[in-house]
Amino acid sequence: MGIGIPSVLRIPAFRRVWLASVASNGGTWLQAVAAGWLVWQLTGSAVVVGALALAYRAPALLFSTWGGKIADRRDWRAVGIITFLVQALGALLLAILVWTGHITVPVIFAATIVIGIGFAFGLPSLLALVPALVPVGRLQDAVALNAAGINVARMVGPMIGGVLLAFAGAAWCFMLNAVSFLALVLALAVIPRLNQGARSPRSLGAALRYAFTDAAARRLLLGMSIFMVFAGPVQELAPVVANRVDGGPVTLGFLLGTMGGGALLGAWLLTTLSHRGMPRHVSIPIATLGFGAGLVVVAISPWAWLSVLGMVWAGCFWIWLPTITNAAIQMSSPSDLLGRMLGFYQLSVIAPIALGSVLFGWIAGAIGIGWSLGIAAACLLAWGLWSAANPVPEIDRDIRTIGT
Repeated sequence: MGIGIPSVLRIPAFRRVWLASVASNGGTWLQAVAAGWLVWQLTGSAVVVGALALAYRAPALLFSTWGGKIADRRDWRAVGIITFLVQALGALLLAILVWTGHITVPVIFAATIVIGIGFAFGLPSLLALVPALVPVGRLQDAVALNAAGINVARMVGPMIGGVLLAFAGAAWCFMLNAVSFLALVLALAVIPRLNQGARSPRSLGAALRYAFTDAAARRLLLGMSIFMVFAGPVQELAPVVANRVDGGPVTLGFLLGTMGGGALLGAWLLTTLSHRGMPRHVSIPIATLGFGAGLVVVAISPWAWLSVLGMVWAGCFWIWLPTITNAAIQMSSPSDLLGRMLGFYQLSVIAPIALGSVLFGWIAGAIGIGWSLGIAAACLLAWGLWSAANPVPEIDRDIRTIGT
């Protein structure tokens, strides 16, 4: 096939890790649906639902750069195994407490923080693992396939989670999430020890200087952060959106799942346009404007069907930003700073979603979910227009082709 995805999946180690990652991401969405709905049922507060996102992602504020530093100095496989075991234990704890009738909002938040810590430390190593599993010429296809896998999980996970939550209960959502983490642990455990190259003594400050002084890195990380502040809350506040259109757990799962379906379409569209020569620095503002338009629809919609259409459209462009940014950072960053740059990338994704969810959850509680998402959409559209008018062509360079 023209986009090269089948050839990447013929690499056994990459295929195993990819399949396990899809399962793990699906399990994470089962947990997100169950935890968000439980918190909404226990509190009835959009602010608290938004704060749950902060509990999961706040560790990224503290530990993403440390996770990147560890990725530059330790075995990526070992780091992944340890951190995914931690996340499995957190999910298992939630399942047991629901089954025994001892679940409370503080307990949900505490277990979510533990899972978030494991995620913050482990993700840079997992991202850095990809270039070691595939040839250089297939890296962008591998990154795109990873993004597609995430969105297979985003599409299927919330739908399964909504149905499972409605008919079997939250405990099974948490338990299956724990099992999905163990699948990824097993996939990493059977990979032979990798040659990770020379380990650099360069400091975190060197990575910070590079991130601030390099035009491409600066725009990529800033653009990712701004996008996630305003785009991320629609997922975290989806229980509030479902409630506004008189929906229950199944509607919630369908809203999140159809956004994932849109993202699959978006991944195919991005790959097609990229192979036809569309530059990355052009794709980024297009994605920002496209997502903003979908968010406007969700903000003004009083009906479930129209909200679903808005989520599909938004999802189509949601996937562009992380795919482009992740690939551009891996292709353009100095090899001895790759782990820390991926840590900064993780920080630019996770922390803004957490902060934005709290902010827009508070706005939703004060003036309504429609106004909250409408303000977020207006900010996205403004940023998209500004970034289109102020392009950074350096985003399209490949450090491997210029001998850096």
